[in-house]
Amino acid sequence: MKKKSLLVLMIVAGFSMSLFAQGRPQVPAYLKNYAVTAQYNKQFKGDEPVPQVNIPYAPMNEKIFHNQPIGNTEYDIQSNKSIDSRIYLYPDGTIGATWIRGTGTLADRGTAYNYYDGTAWGTQISRIETVRTGWGSYYPFKNGEIVISHSGATDLVMNKREAKGAGNWSQTYIAAPTGLEMTWPRVVTVGDTIHVLSAHGGDNPYQGVGTAIVYSRSTDGGNNWTHSVLPGMDADAEQLSYSADIYAWAKPKNGTLAFIVGNMWHDVFIMKSTDGGDTWTKTVVFEHPSPFTFDTGVPLDTNYVCDGLVALEMDNSGKLHATFGVVRIMVEEPSTEQFSWFPFTSYLAYWNEDMGTIYDLDMETTEIGIIGWLMDLDNSGIIFDNWTSGAWEQVPTYGNHGLVSQPQITIDDDNNIFVTFAHLNENQFSYAFYRHIWATKSTNGGDDWSEFSELTGGDDYDLIECVYGAMAKNTDDYIHLIFQADGGPGNALQDESHTQWENEIIYMKVLKSDIGVTSYDIHEYNTINSVTVYPNPASDYVNVNIVSPISTNAVITISNILGQQVYAKSIDVKVGSTLVPINVNNLPAGLYMISLQADGKYLNTQKIIIE
Repeated sequence: MKKKSLLVLMIVAGFSMSLFAQGRPQVPAYLKNYAVTAQYNKQFKGDEPVPQVNIPYAPMNEKIFHNQPIGNTEYDIQSNKSIDSRIYLYPDGTIGATWIRGTGTLADRGTAYNYYDGTAWGTQISRIETVRTGWGSYYPFKNGEIVISHSGATDLVMNKREAKGAGNWSQTYIAAPTGLEMTWPRVVTVGDTIHVLSAHGGDNPYQGVGTAIVYSRSTDGGNNWTHSVLPGMDADAEQLSYSADIYAWAKPKNGTLAFIVGNMWHDVFIMKSTDGGDTWTKTVVFEHPSPFTFDTGVPLDTNYVCDGLVALEMDNSGKLHATFGVVRIMVEEPSTEQFSWFPFTSYLAYWNEDMGTIYDLDMETTEIGIIGWLMDLDNSGIIFDNWTSGAWEQVPTYGNHGLVSQPQITIDDDNNIFVTFAHLNENQFSYAFYRHIWATKSTNGGDDWSEFSELTGGDDYDLIECVYGAMAKNTDDYIHLIFQADGGPGNALQDESHTQWENEIIYMKVLKSDIGVTSYDIHEYNTINSVTVYPNPASDYVNVNIVSPISTNAVITISNILGQQVYAKSIDVKVGSTLVPINVNNLPAGLYMISLQADGKYLNTQKIIIE
C-alpha cells in the first residue's frame, strides 16, 4: 500500500500589462459562503521568530524584470494592514523610496533606501538606522528627507538629513510618554512641522484604549513633541480598541491635514484639521453595525465591513477621496477571540465627502462606489472555478487582507484620481493563487471609473507574487510606485506559505494616459475552460478531463518536489471534453506537480491525494 501523497496539477498563464473590461461577475454561493477562521488582533511588530513552513514549496522559476529592481529583502511583511506610501516623487524628477528589509535571522532588519537622481537609481542602503527597527515611514522634510521607524521599545527612531539623496543621516529618538509604546508609525511634514501617527504596541490599553492610535506633532523640526489620543478617537468617545497599520495620511494640501482609520471592528472615519493639527473634526465614512465586538462581547452576524486596508487623498479643492477593502465577517462567540471571514466576498470601495455616511457595505445593496472586484480572468463565466473547494492554503491572506485590497490613491493636478490595488488572479496558480497589481482611474471626480489595467502583466510577472504596492502621492506624466515581488504566493513570516527567501523591491512607472485605455499586448486569456482531476483520492490511475472550446496541442508533465520530470505526454485537445488517463501506480509516494502546457504557456491547478 502506498502512503498518501499530494499531487498538484499546475496550469498557469503568462501575460503582459493588460486591459480588462468586464461587468462585475456574480459570486457563486459556494464561494460567497466559504469562511476562514482567524485569530482576533494578531499583529506583527517584527520581533517575532521566523516560523516553520506549513506548506512545502520551492520557487519554480527565476525572473528578470523589465521594470527596475531597486533593492531586496527577506523580511516579507511590509505592513500588517494599510500600505504606507514609502515613495516620493520630487518636483525635479528625483525619487526617494524606502521599504522594510531584513535577511537571515532578521537581526539586521531596518529601513532600506534608494534614490533616483533623475537619471538612474543608486545602490540600496541596506539600513538607514544604527539599531534594529521596522516600519520606516518616509517623507520629504524641508530640503531633505525624514524616516521615522519603531524599535520595538517605547520610543520611535527618527532619521533626518538636510539634502535628499546625499549626506549622512542624523539619528535621534522621539520619546514616548509614560505607558505608551509607539509602534507602526506614519509621517507627513509641512515646513518645520512633523506629524506622526502611531499605535500603542503595549499589552495594556493606553488612556483606556487598546492599541490606541496616537497623534504626535513637533513644530520645531523634531526637537520637542506633543502626543495625544485625539477627541473622537478616545475612550470618552467609546472607542474601545484599534489595531496596527489601519490608518493612512492624505498628502497635506493648502493648510489642511487629514487621515483615515478603518478596520473590521469599528467605523471607517476621517480626521481632518485646517489649523495645522491644533483641532480636528471627525467624519464617519462607514458606520459599523456592531463595533468593538470583542470588547463588548456582542456577536456579529455576517456583515460586510472594512478589511483594515485604507487609503486617502485630497483633491485641489480640498475634497477628500477614500478607498478601502471590504469583506464579509462573522463572530459567533467573541470570548473565543476568533472570527470567520469570507475572502471571496472581497471588493474595493470608493468614497468622497459628497457621499455622506454609509451604513451598508453589502455589495448588492450598498450606496458606496465599487471600483474593484474579483475578476473572471479566464472568461469561464464563474470566478475561481479552478479553486479546490475548502483548500484554504490556495488563498494566502496576509493577515486577513481582502482578495481585492492593498489600495493606494493619488490625485494629479487636473484632479484625475488614480487607484492601484492588489488582486488575487485566478489565472496565476502554482500551489496557490498569486496576487498581481492593477490600476483604475477616474477623470470626473470619482463619478465614473475606467476599465482595469493590470500593471504586473507579462512574462516577467508570470508566477510572481506582486504585493504591497506603494504609489507616490504626486505624479508627472506617470504614476510611480514600488512593490514587493515574491517567487511564491503569500509570505514566509505571516502566512507561512513558503520558506524565507529573497524578494525584490521593484520600481515601476506607468503612463497615466494608458491606465484604463491602452494595453501593452492585451493578454489572450486561457482558451481552455476547465480541467478536472479524478478520482480523489486515487491509487492507480488519475484521469485528467480538459474542456476546451477549440482544438489545440498540449503537453502534460509530472515533476517531483525536486523539480525532476518523471512523466511527459503530448496530447491533442479537441473541442469539448478530452479525457486523459495517467497511470501513477509506478510513482513513489511524495509530492508531485502535474503541468498542462499549451502554446508555450501554463494554464491552471488542481490537487489530488494518491493512496
